[in-house]
Amino acid sequence: MANMMDYLSWRGDLTVKQAPFNSIDNLILSTLSYIDFEQTGLDLSGRSNVTIKEAGEKFSLLHADEKMNLGRVIPDTVFELFDVLSRSRRFQYMKLSHYVNQVDEKAEKQFSAITVDLGDGGFCIAYRGTDDTIVGWKEDFNMCFQSPVPSQIQAVEYLHQVALVKRGKIYMGGHSKGGNLAIYAATMCNPLVRRRIRRVCSFDSPGFTQEFLQTESYQTIAARVHRIVPQSSMIGILFEHHTQYDVVSSTQIGLFQHDMFSWEVLGNEFVYVDDISSSSTTVEHTMKEFIGAMSTEERKKFVEALFYVFEETGAKTLSQLKIKDVMTILRRMSREDHDNHKVLSQALRLLLQILEEYSQQKILQQAEKRIEKMKIHPKKKQL
Repeated sequence: MANMMDYLSWRGDLTVKQAPFNSIDNLILSTLSYIDFEQTGLDLSGRSNVTIKEAGEKFSLLHADEKMNLGRVIPDTVFELFDVLSRSRRFQYMKLSHYVNQVDEKAEKQFSAITVDLGDGGFCIAYRGTDDTIVGWKEDFNMCFQSPVPSQIQAVEYLHQVALVKRGKIYMGGHSKGGNLAIYAATMCNPLVRRRIRRVCSFDSPGFTQEFLQTESYQTIAARVHRIVPQSSMIGILFEHHTQYDVVSSTQIGLFQHDMFSWEVLGNEFVYVDDISSSSTTVEHTMKEFIGAMSTEERKKFVEALFYVFEETGAKTLSQLKIKDVMTILRRMSREDHDNHKVLSQALRLLLQILEEYSQQKILQQAEKRIEKMKIHPKKKQL
């Protein structure tokens, strides 16, 4: 089935003046935000006038002989997307500016964003989701006990900085954590800026606390939030969500549906299905039960213990993280009767218990399907 790359083949010759900016366009720019634009050799910070065409050509020239990758989390197809956009009539003359990319281990913050001038009097702010850095994942986990986290605060500041120097309507979006940042910034920004926001797209992004969703500020932006999750979503169902969501069909299975290149499109629309799958619903209940069973302090201790293990391996990214190193650290903690090991053991035991119940349900479902297939249905009599 077709995905956003096919969309570019079908619609890439139409400018946004000919065919208005839509949610697939927003996903494309949200995906583009995973590019490290510093590797173009161009200065895209501040009021840059560099086009996607110029940036893409320079990037390809500088890295023509390199095998580029974004780690274990983001598909390498992002680089192909960048190349296609630089040759697409719809995107190539859009201008890039205000690029920010910060990873701060001490502050436990991973934040990146890019602003794209659409060429129709509006601009789109694309917030990057979680990358391959361990500190980025630590910040994500911190969301289960801390609000706001540093990247959410900076997302608001970034929106204010851009809105101060750029006129016109504002679109916002992000994939994974990026969508969470987009919603948070749109909610917490100055009301004058919020009025300019036309649409906020959240692509398979984790949610918020109930307290946040009940604020008056969120209620004023909720109708302009477009949440999209794949049918077996595991990331986009985390925490609480107030607004309704659309469920997009994916060619992948399970957690791999987080890959935005697996999402199906037809024309200028996503291919939607009725609802998330039963397995996704079960995972949602599992995680809520797991998190709900712990106090705020217990959640904090669990996250600190988990990432203590990762940090002890010396790895800075998920790509560098080796399971054997993790197991070595856990065994050492067990011998030392380390407090972190106790916390991890208790929390993981609870999670495994819940997941075991989930597995039993899956086994029962599969057994029922096999029995149904084995049934012999009588042939219809010929008249």
